[in-house]
Order: sequence, then C-alpha cells, then structure tokens
Amino acid sequence: MRQDLPQVFQGIETFGDERALKEYASIVNVPEEIVPTSRGYKYAEIIDAIDRGEIKALWITATNPLVSFVNQEKLRKTLAKLDLLVVQDAFFGDTAQIADVVFAAATWGEKEGVYTNSERRCNKANKAVEPLGDTKSDFDIVLEFSKYFEGVNEMLFPSWSKPQDAFEEWKRVSKGQLCDYSGIDYALLESENGVQWPCNEENPKGTKRLYSPDMAFRTKDKKANLICAEWFPMAESQSADFPVILNTGRTVEQWHTRTKTRSIDILNDLAPEAWVDVSPNDAKKLKVKSGDRMALSSARGRIEDVVVRVTGSVREGNVFVPFHFNEQLINTLTNESFCPKSGEPNFKQTAIQLHSIEVPEGLRLEEEEIMGEIEHIKSAFEGIKFKEKEEEKADLFKK
Repeated sequence: MRQDLPQVFQGIETFGDERALKEYASIVNVPEEIVPTSRGYKYAEIIDAIDRGEIKALWITATNPLVSFVNQEKLRKTLAKLDLLVVQDAFFGDTAQIADVVFAAATWGEKEGVYTNSERRCNKANKAVEPLGDTKSDFDIVLEFSKYFEGVNEMLFPSWSKPQDAFEEWKRVSKGQLCDYSGIDYALLESENGVQWPCNEENPKGTKRLYSPDMAFRTKDKKANLICAEWFPMAESQSADFPVILNTGRTVEQWHTRTKTRSIDILNDLAPEAWVDVSPNDAKKLKVKSGDRMALSSARGRIEDVVVRVTGSVREGNVFVPFHFNEQLINTLTNESFCPKSGEPNFKQTAIQLHSIEVPEGLRLEEEEIMGEIEHIKSAFEGIKFKEKEEEKADLFKK
C-alpha cells in the first residue's frame, strides 16, 4: 500500500519542499493541489483534534487504542464524540467492539505483499491460505472502498488489481532516495531471503550497512548532523498523594493488546493477567508478599486486584506493570506526556500510589534534603499544545 507518513513524503522527503511535491505528483500522476504541503497530525494530535470537534470520522487500522493508549478515560470520552468510527482489523478487539463499521481484514499468511523491518530488510510474505469468510486483505479493502467515490480509484489506483501494483509504485517513488527500492523485485526477494535498501543499479543486491566510507551522509557537509534536543523534566512529578513512579511495558508471553495471543492457551497459562513488580523495601512497607493483590491509583483513575511480584528488578519508589491486559487496564493511570519530536506517549513515568489491604492509604513520600529542584512542566509537551508552542516560537523569531 501507499506508505505516506505524517511528517514526510514517500521516499523520505520533507514537506514544504516544492520540488519534492512536484516530483511526487508527477510520479504517482495526481494533481499537485491534492498533495499535502504540511505534515499530518501525530497520534496524540489526532485525539486532540477529535476532542475539539475538528475531526468527525476516524478510520483505525490494525491497532487497539482502547488498551494501548494513555489516559483511557479521556480517550474513550473523546472517541465517543466521533460521528463515525471505522476499525479495520483481523481480530475483534476492544476498539472494534465500539466501532460503527468494522472491516474484517486478512492476517499474515492469508495475503501476499512486502514488508520492511527495522534493519531496512524488505521481505515478501506469500499467501498460504484463503482468508476466512468475507475477510479481505488491506489492499483489497482500500481498493474496493475507493470505488465508491467518483474518480478516486482511477486517479489513485489506476489499473491496480494485485499487491504487486502497489509495490511497483513504491519502487518508482523511492528511486533516487536513501530508501531506494527501485532494484528490488519479487524474484530477488525470494532468492536472497530479503533485501536491505537502498537497492538499485549501484547496489543490485541491497546495502548491508549505511554510511560506510563509500556512502556519505545526505547532508550538506556529508557528515552526520547530531540534534541537540531540548531536555525537559517529567510532566508529572512524584507527590505526597502519588509518590511512586510507574513504568509500563511488555512481557515476552503476550503481544501488544492480546487481540491474538489471548486465544493461545500456552501463552495465557504463562501470563494470564497483569502483575505489579514491587521492590522488597516497598513490599515491606505495604506489608505484602508475592502472590498478594493490591490496587494502583493515579490522578486519572484506579485499578483493582493486581497480583504483587516482589523483585529486585525494580528499585524502591518504582514499579513495573505490563500493559497488555484489558482486565487490569494499566493505561487507565498513565499520563498525557508525549515526545515533542516523535509524538510517542511517555509510558515510562507516571506518578501513582499503591494500596494494599494492610496499608490502604499507601506509601508516604520520603522527604530528601536537596539543594534545589527543577520545575516540572505540566502541559507544554502534551499533544497539540507542543505544536502551538513551536508556532509561537517561530513567530517570535520572525519578529
């Protein structure tokens, strides 16, 4: 499928480059005026735009934000404002269950196509079985949907009938760019068991390593340009009410929001529910041991009945909880703090409290004698607000 990203053109060209816009429009044969001239919204910015009424309809593909996104209470209230929610997924997950329209999508092994992993290796997935029932591949869903709008299919997907047609366009768009796929074809992918881009006439079997002595950086001085990113403290500091830092993450037995792995018995037997890793010192203060249960709370909500695991893998004043489980939905607690560059939520630093049966009021914040404290920024880096701040800074520079 088309690999448009919110911040770049296909082939990694930045928005605002008129030459790139004209070149892109020419390659894919669309009018220049329909090509975006500025980046799209990041994930959190989409949620903010729904909240203020700018976005009325949302099409979610292959993700389950009703488990994976931060501050679940706000997210659910925001999604309820939509006039239309469409979910396209291979599994009937939490988000699909609240959708107005569900497109049943084929999963791996039921469709053909290419994909690229984080080491730039492009591989081909071969279709092994037919999709179940009326299920269709993502390619077929988008292609069929486009035919409901006059002229759209003919303009965007002319004569497309198979996934290879999308790949051929991507090869044309990426040619000459760093991520050059122009030399890759299905036969090469099969014979080489995958090919790392760039792959072209100069590198006919791909490129194992970028930026070698034979490949300079694509910068004016041909050298790496390091970014000195602005540091900022946690958006939510520890306090007397919430003295513990929550870190969320994954466990090897489950995948993401368990839309698939929760149906696999051996994985559920190994990790059937969420747990909280607690340091021995905090466990002693809370009068708990491994196997006990307790509640966790933050400024946004509370979750009950979480299994305790006492371990030295976390330090005092910190806990870890896997995020996979919708029964003990840990993202009920997480805060809205996002990376200003990537837009990725900060799942690693939320101020919370722990409530055991013996110590229901929770832990007390240990006062430390310090020479000074860095101010904690509450909202400057949350979603759309960061964009507004950047625009204000740009206006100041212009003046």
